[in-house]
Amino acid sequence: MAKSVIANRGMGSSFWTLWTATAFSNLGDGIIKFLLPVLAAKTTSSPALVAGVSFMATLPWLLFSLPIGAIVDRVDRKKLITLINLLRVAAMMTLFLAAADGWLYIYVLYLFAAVLGVCETFSDTASGSLVPSVVPRDRLEQANARIFSVETIMNRFVGGPLAGFFISISISMTVLSGSFTYLMTVLVLLFLRGDFKAARTSKSSIQKDIAEGVRFLWNNQILRTLAIMVAVMSGCWSAFFSLLVLHAVAPGPLQLSDFGYSMLLTALAAGSLVGAAMVGPIQKILGRRGLLGIDIVGTITMLAVPALTSNVWLVGTAIFLGGFGGATWSVGVATIRQNLIPDELLGRVYAAYRLVGWGTLSLGAIVAGMIAEVASVPVVFLGGALINLALFIPMITVLTKENLDNEQMEAKTI
Repeated sequence: MAKSVIANRGMGSSFWTLWTATAFSNLGDGIIKFLLPVLAAKTTSSPALVAGVSFMATLPWLLFSLPIGAIVDRVDRKKLITLINLLRVAAMMTLFLAAADGWLYIYVLYLFAAVLGVCETFSDTASGSLVPSVVPRDRLEQANARIFSVETIMNRFVGGPLAGFFISISISMTVLSGSFTYLMTVLVLLFLRGDFKAARTSKSSIQKDIAEGVRFLWNNQILRTLAIMVAVMSGCWSAFFSLLVLHAVAPGPLQLSDFGYSMLLTALAAGSLVGAAMVGPIQKILGRRGLLGIDIVGTITMLAVPALTSNVWLVGTAIFLGGFGGATWSVGVATIRQNLIPDELLGRVYAAYRLVGWGTLSLGAIVAGMIAEVASVPVVFLGGALINLALFIPMITVLTKENLDNEQMEAKTI
């Protein structure tokens, strides 16, 4: 494990430095993830072309997650995150010039979405692998909850509305604000001291490293099942949010302004924040299995309600419940994953997990766009809700209380 693991039982300054860097990084992500679909919707009214932005932003998870995971396990994770955020600053400044010169066409947006998507794949894989290096393992659940909370606050609660406000003034100002947050991430990481390169017991090729990570994931029944379940939910979530802007912003059924749409997205952030705060009490009452099951219910509700009503308050409540469930799943699964995977394998197994679980993000976006072209956006939403009903099968047959308890017992010996 990295040399900087702290010995005391508190969180420690290293954790709070990482927490602060995460806050700035996710504020930038929130601004950009709101900005690109809105710009696409202003460029074209085609659902397929608008969904294409989400497709390009998430495609790197499918194409590059495995080699990126191997790289994360070979280098200093802090230095890697620093480099990636410098690349994000460069990309954002290029986007600023594109906006100033008036050549933000839909295919130009695709290019920027792809570049920023590659950066996100690197950053998220490295960050997820870094958390166990800055807190004791008995504090992982608490650390993950706090990391997830600040990610949610900045990415969804602050980033979206802030972007909506800036867009009403100037697109260029919105882009500059995103660039500034990534630069601040770099500056904060300067205060994170220590060696964050995983210890390697033997030298091997990239191909062997990748194979080892995939094999570890596939041989672990719990991780394998969770990854497949995430694949289903991720595809449906991607379909939902790639088209929500068309459903919500006028002339869509919800008849919202750009700023009103950004406020609707804060319902997801609010739900995520509350869910992350409630992980501890919920787990004590329902157990880890119940913690994960909440997300299935929340996802089905979030997808189904907008398909059945255009009442913005009901839609907002459903999105809140989706965010609540997403938080309980993310925190719970992150802790399971970090407990079960040795430090020297974290990047590779995490990448393999994301390849399976998040590889459907791009597929969900593009399929949703094509279905919406020939049917309608509500049809996509309702179809996603029905698909997620199938997730109760592995929840009942594989993710039993006994299995999860056994996995946690085994984790203590790693």
